[in-house]
Amino acid sequence: MADFLGSRAQVLNDLKAELVGPKPLGKALNLSKTITFASKEEARGPWRDAATGEEILHDFRPLRRYGTAVLAPAGEEETLEDSLPEFGTVSDEVLEPLISDQLVEKRQSDISKIKQELDDDLDLSLANTRKQSTMGISVHCQLPDAAKIVVTASFGRYKPFQVDIAGKAVDPWWVRSPVSVRAVFSAKSLAPTGVRRMVYPDEVAVEGADGLEIAVRAYSRRIDGNHLITLTVTNRSSGRGDQTSLFQAEFSALVEGGGVFLPYPEERGRRDLDAEEQSIALLYRHHQTFALGHGCAANWAREPGESTTRVDAVCLPTFETPSITPVIRRENGTELAVGMKVLAAPERRDEAASQVEEIIRRYEQWITDRWGEVPDQHRPAAEAHLRQCEAALARMRRGWELICTDGQIATAFRLANQAMVDQQARSSVSPRETLLDGQGFISVEGDPPTGELPPGRGDWRPFQIAFFLAVVESIAFPQSDDRDNVELIFFPTGGGKTEAYLAVAAFAMFLRRLRDPGDVGTEVIMRYTLRLLTAQQFLRAAALICAMEQLRAGRSDLGSEPYTIGIWLGGATTPNRRDKAVEAWKDMAKEPAQAANKFLLLRCPWCAAKLGPTAEQMKARGRRIRHSVIPGYRYHRNPDRIALECPDNRCPFHRGLPLLVVDEDIYEKPPSMVIGTVDKFAMIPWRPLARALFGRDGSGRQVASPPGLIIQDEFHLISGPLGSMVGMYEAVVEDLCTDRRKAVPVKPKIIASTATIRRYAQQAKAVYGRDRVALFPPSGLTAEDSFFAVWARDERTKQLLPGRLYVGVHAPGLGSIQSVQVRTAAALLQSGGYLPDEQKDPWWTSLWFFNSLRELGNTLSLIQADIPDYLVGIRRREGIEQARFPRTTMELTSRRRNDEIPRAIDELATDFATGKAIDICLASNIIEVGVDIDRLSLMAVVGQPKTTSQYIQVTGRVGRRWQERPGLVVTLYGAAKPRDRSHYERFRSYHERLYAQVEPTSVTPFARPVLRRALRGALVAHVRTTGSVDLPSWPLPHDEADVAAGVLLARAELVDPEELDAVEREVTQALQEWDDWDRAKWEANPVTGDPLNGLMRYAGTAESSGKPSWPVPTSMRNVDAECRAAITDAFNTSGEVS
Repeated sequence: MADFLGSRAQVLNDLKAELVGPKPLGKALNLSKTITFASKEEARGPWRDAATGEEILHDFRPLRRYGTAVLAPAGEEETLEDSLPEFGTVSDEVLEPLISDQLVEKRQSDISKIKQELDDDLDLSLANTRKQSTMGISVHCQLPDAAKIVVTASFGRYKPFQVDIAGKAVDPWWVRSPVSVRAVFSAKSLAPTGVRRMVYPDEVAVEGADGLEIAVRAYSRRIDGNHLITLTVTNRSSGRGDQTSLFQAEFSALVEGGGVFLPYPEERGRRDLDAEEQSIALLYRHHQTFALGHGCAANWAREPGESTTRVDAVCLPTFETPSITPVIRRENGTELAVGMKVLAAPERRDEAASQVEEIIRRYEQWITDRWGEVPDQHRPAAEAHLRQCEAALARMRRGWELICTDGQIATAFRLANQAMVDQQARSSVSPRETLLDGQGFISVEGDPPTGELPPGRGDWRPFQIAFFLAVVESIAFPQSDDRDNVELIFFPTGGGKTEAYLAVAAFAMFLRRLRDPGDVGTEVIMRYTLRLLTAQQFLRAAALICAMEQLRAGRSDLGSEPYTIGIWLGGATTPNRRDKAVEAWKDMAKEPAQAANKFLLLRCPWCAAKLGPTAEQMKARGRRIRHSVIPGYRYHRNPDRIALECPDNRCPFHRGLPLLVVDEDIYEKPPSMVIGTVDKFAMIPWRPLARALFGRDGSGRQVASPPGLIIQDEFHLISGPLGSMVGMYEAVVEDLCTDRRKAVPVKPKIIASTATIRRYAQQAKAVYGRDRVALFPPSGLTAEDSFFAVWARDERTKQLLPGRLYVGVHAPGLGSIQSVQVRTAAALLQSGGYLPDEQKDPWWTSLWFFNSLRELGNTLSLIQADIPDYLVGIRRREGIEQARFPRTTMELTSRRRNDEIPRAIDELATDFATGKAIDICLASNIIEVGVDIDRLSLMAVVGQPKTTSQYIQVTGRVGRRWQERPGLVVTLYGAAKPRDRSHYERFRSYHERLYAQVEPTSVTPFARPVLRRALRGALVAHVRTTGSVDLPSWPLPHDEADVAAGVLLARAELVDPEELDAVEREVTQALQEWDDWDRAKWEANPVTGDPLNGLMRYAGTAESSGKPSWPVPTSMRNVDAECRAAITDAFNTSGEVS
């Protein structure tokens, strides 16, 4: 196996050599004599000093070559004392002093005070300038009398020397020489005589400075009996430019004589920690900050414990985050897992019981052991955590008992496991090429897959099966005390959350049919926030539905109606009407290469045969494809419609896939599972036929069970304005999903998942109106171990295994972030080219993330010109034969067409060995979720993302297969952005406690702006769904409107009682408007309604003059009107050109 860990280190070294230096290469040059070359060819480098092996720069002067870890000279400083007159000096000729002795003493005292103030107020401004002169770190020390702090700094300096080429003097060449400083501060000298003071070292030793002045200082003050010390290193040399600048600057501080560096105190004010903050303090108590950087970053040992004796000041900081694994091992090293096939087979009941009960038993023992480790300092939080663990354990036990004792539950559980076996087997198959011959006959290459599981699949990870067991009771029995819980799966990216909730969804769908085979309709609503993620998860969920349908077809107890899945998205992504589907099909038949593919499905989820235009058809640019056949998308006439079917006649779904992509098809036969974005639910007031998804007929009567399970992926994204809008509509959605046909209304079960979140209980209450949230897996006593998720360590040495390596780049000397991008991109590109072929794949494609499309657009220009130019310079500088230019680049943003995104992801997954791998992919936040490509290991992040949650999600796209190819993330910080600088200076602290840094989210569904934008739409949504399909908009349907108003008021009272009065006023005003306006049509849109007689119009569109109507959104996020600006010269009546 290739050494990808070693190749990652090489890429990092190449990046450091490019940005920081030095990079001694090439032939030895004897500098003890005059350097002359007969020709430019003879002078071509690279060169190094024959005597020392040090780097020689011949193309660029040092300050142009390096912009990171550079200390420019600060120059001579004029002190305030030097600028004042010398009092008390008299001439020999003056018999009487011009100024009295008393005034002299006073002024001398004033000078002393000013000087003391200068000493007391540490000036770090030189660490924050473009031409930085100072770097420093602040530490918290415990120093006994015999202790001392030893500061050891190292630098490089460059001296010019003359070179003659072909008899002519050229610009100077530069040779590097090392510079070092060792300064010792005794505990006695660091002990402040007052509150604080500046301290000079007791001993200083300098080597290689040759006239340069390097000042090492300590700024000491007392705190709680210990020392708070800032150590600084400043280039105080006279002059300006390359010769007096220090390069490759870094230093370390070592405590000797029994002293230690303690965790740096954090200012919290007088506020007590809330429960969540106490929880974080408990989990990360072993991961403290031991130093803060000033103009640099601080670093220390990877696992220092409660104190450390060494801290470092570095300018290219790195930190390797621990890999979190769901793999739990027994004492003998074997993996603890539960086989899906074992759980699916009735005859293997005893084996299944053994595997499941071992997990339950071991989790119980783990909880018992943790009770013996509760730290006194964090006891309340620790006890709360362990009680949550015990509650989860009890739920797991109850779930397993039900499976063992209830026949229908056991059958549904076994069928769900078998469906997941089949889903994993089918999802792992590579796509099979579909061909179309000259006669229009379709064939598919290769044999259909046999359904055999690939290695490493088919087993439940402990947390997945534990979660499944924990929710069985509340899924199966609406009267369960846990039915109202919001089940929140909290697990890092790539941990297997999707499989966990898909299994629960299959269980719910099977159980509904087993209890009543005739109760067909939608059981599961699965929602996402981004269309990219929705399209990707559609294929995974579709494979599950195909597996379920195959199982149903072989049984008699699951009814005659097929299991189906529908994707419910906006018209820009999928066709909302059958005529639009036909239109999209015809466009594709006419121009397959240019037309949008709105049918989303590009392969059969069961046999992996490719769907859509063939490779040959895609080449038919500018002409209609032959035979008007598009494999997988069949055009049926009378009535006109498009059906999805597998093009391979050997596949059981050759005559039709159980997949629906057209809204009208979804409304006609509601699928068992609906998958869509949260935005689509804003269309309910506009689409009364959507009632079918909630089990209601044309009269509004409940004729089938409403959805019993709502799954929300990436719950952390349901926050801010989007979350507030969702929260308003969610009151309606939950009520429509509540089955009131029984004595006690049955609410839907809600499952959410996320990898990053804070204040999840408050968010869940605001969005779903639920008071209880069950986090799974519950936290333990440390961030390292929750039993179900642990930091990956070597079984023998117990050392942390490789994780995602973060690198921070802050280069004020380069002037602009664009210059930093050019050099970083060039270094990463060229480094991938240096590696052996068998090691290139993880590092060949670099994924670049941008916080805005504007920044991304700037980088597109850099790729076209600046980066290739710089690579030419590298080739010349380093004497290499061929630079690696960015030949294949990709943009992955919202500007791409919906159907292009799945193809783009497939291209990103293309291996280096194929010769078609992407060089650079420029991406926006569209990659935040849903890009799960194992081969990607290299990323650059331009500027600190807006939130830590986004940073975690984005960087989680690389290094997903960390066991084999751990990730490398290079974060470029803008020198002119204070927020970026702050993250850089706290690089180690921030990344070591990354999940603890996630910002709390805010959801306010009943705030005034949300009421104005969404309340009327929510009212109409409930009225039109529960009323008759032909219910007129006027007269006001009082009964339905009163019920809808009651739903919203009840939710407001539960979620935000302080806003209840405002909600009541808004509801009253809305109903009054509805009653007074006498609008005979629902829609006031020009094409589909009546602008003069309609109740509501699309939000952002113009209102008819004198005829008010409600602006009702069609999306949860695009709620503001937009306009396009145009420049005109219509005002210029004179015709003159200015």
